Amino acid sequence: MQLWFLRALPHRLWLAPLAGLLWLAPAAAQAQPDSTPSAGTAVTRHLQQSEQLLPIDPVAAQLQAEQALHLAAVSGPPTDVGAAYLAIGEALQARQQHEQALVYFRRGLRLYQKLRSAPGRARALRQLARAQHLQGDTGQAYDTYRQALRLTQRLRDPAGLAQVHTQLGDLYGAQGQWARALSSYERAYSDWQQARNLPGQAAALNAIGLAHHRLRNYSRALYYLRRSLNEALQLGDSTRTGEALASTGQVYEEVGNYEVAMTFYTQALSTLPLQTPPARRAAGLQVLAVAQDSLANRPAAIRALQRALPLARRGGSVVQISKIYQTLSDLHRREGSYEAALQAQLRYAGLQDSVFAAQRSAQIAELQTRYETEKKEREIQLLTKDQQIQTANLRRQMLLRNGLAIGTLLLLLAVVALYRGRREQARVNRLLQRKNRAISRQKEELGRLNRTKDTLFSIISHDLRSPLSSLYSMFSLLALGTLPPERMALHTERLKRTLDVTLRLLDNLLNWSAAQMQSDKISPERVHMPVLTEEALALLLGDAERKSILFLTELPDSCIVCADVNMVRLVLRNLVANAIKFTPEGGTITIAAKPVQGQWEISVADTGLGIRPEDFPKIFGEGGHHSTLGTANEKGTGLGLRLCKDFVERNGGRITFESSLNKGTTFRFTLPAAEMETLPLLPPGPPATIAAAG
Repeated sequence: MQLWFLRALPHRLWLAPLAGLLWLAPAAAQAQPDSTPSAGTAVTRHLQQSEQLLPIDPVAAQLQAEQALHLAAVSGPPTDVGAAYLAIGEALQARQQHEQALVYFRRGLRLYQKLRSAPGRARALRQLARAQHLQGDTGQAYDTYRQALRLTQRLRDPAGLAQVHTQLGDLYGAQGQWARALSSYERAYSDWQQARNLPGQAAALNAIGLAHHRLRNYSRALYYLRRSLNEALQLGDSTRTGEALASTGQVYEEVGNYEVAMTFYTQALSTLPLQTPPARRAAGLQVLAVAQDSLANRPAAIRALQRALPLARRGGSVVQISKIYQTLSDLHRREGSYEAALQAQLRYAGLQDSVFAAQRSAQIAELQTRYETEKKEREIQLLTKDQQIQTANLRRQMLLRNGLAIGTLLLLLAVVALYRGRREQARVNRLLQRKNRAISRQKEELGRLNRTKDTLFSIISHDLRSPLSSLYSMFSLLALGTLPPERMALHTERLKRTLDVTLRLLDNLLNWSAAQMQSDKISPERVHMPVLTEEALALLLGDAERKSILFLTELPDSCIVCADVNMVRLVLRNLVANAIKFTPEGGTITIAAKPVQGQWEISVADTGLGIRPEDFPKIFGEGGHHSTLGTANEKGTGLGLRLCKDFVERNGGRITFESSLNKGTTFRFTLPAAEMETLPLLPPGPPATIAAAG
């Protein structure tokens, strides 16, 4: 923080080196210890002595800090080693050896980082940044200050934050950015208030007043400097009292009130503590000399500079000594003391080489600082532009990605919707197909039922009415009693055959009706086909004897099927009856069986008339009601073969036929073969009363 910032009037000498000296006051004027080593140890005592000697004798302060480092390295904790590194760096910095100071500050920072000590790391960063600032590397100093600020904010250390904001204000002030410096000083004052640190508040008020001074807000500058002076007086702090007095005098000098300014400068010099460095005392006397000269009190100004000269020699600043001789030469010349003016001028000229070298070094450092600052600013601008470009690219990429994601999502939703729509449509189509198939089956069933109904009514209206009419006529003749016995016997035999056909018709109708009502219900059993065949032949033996037809059976005893016994019995009876009907007298009917791929194939072959090819489609009644007279003019019902086909298929078989005209016909049907252990062998029941169709 600036202690006394000196600016002479335009017609006076500009004390640039002096101003630079007074701008950067020692950190002890404002810093508060924040990483104290272990109390009561020898290391602590050496570090405390180093801190006390720092503003008076930096060399002695460095020796004390080095002794503390030696002791801490031998027996102290690692945190004491870090504190010793920082103390040595402060002493080297006070001796203007900034490069060496940076080395020790970095050592302390690395140690605290290794120890993971956040408070120590924050303190090391603050001191490292200040050293970089003093060396002229303001860009790097700013970056280090920002690191220290972030770390101290995480620590919630108001005193540490106040120090960082104060040092940032000094950095902005050195760059002429007084508005930013003022903002930093105000933040520092707020942090000192939060930390309840009254010396820090007094120093911050002084810095705020100086910032207003540089911004030409003189009334506000005097207001804050007065507050700083009052707080320093209450604390009894001579250092801060002198700072406030000198800063107030500077404001009055700026507005042209030299008498008041000289009063404040004089008071400031009188309040300086004994441990004030000689160079700072000499600078105060130089300021006082400028004020005396402004009041045309040249003798007093000369006396002040003569008092400052030995102090400047003790301080070791060649630039300060040269400026004092130059000012003395000017004052003696204007007083008419030309010999003294010549001596001072000669001394000034003798120091010019050293001063020129120092000024040249200072100018080079300043130019380098400006170059580094401008370079860093350009780099920051380029980085900012790059960041903006990257941000814009990222934004575009994000928008593109989001657009693609939304488009993909919408496309996926559309695909899912289409897929679900297609699935729903396929489901509806399958349902419609099932419905259509069901409707088709129902239509076919309805057509079949209609055909069956027509067939049934045709049979009832014709085949049942004719025998009943004959029976009625026969009974009428019997009632008249006019028929001779011979004719009566003839009519009785004819009527018997007619009634036999009618009985068979009724049996087939009843079985067919029962089958239609039971739909696909069957009762499979193990059926011994040779026995069932003998039963069917026994029932039809009378019809065969009337036509002298020979029965031949070729069924092995192993011919056992799994089927509904009643249905198989009816199939055999109808097929044998049908063969008798179309076989002429003296013919042969052969019933045989053979195994075929897990089934038994039963065949009924005759040597009858055969079937005409054009009648093949009508055999099983699929083309409508069909009936043909037998070889002895036997009538048929037209239901027998249809019933055979239905019953065979219900039992899992298939019925076929082959025929040659005038050579005979063979009907074959298959039934599943029965396993030996599947069902018990049931003997055939008593002969059924179902007559074979003729």
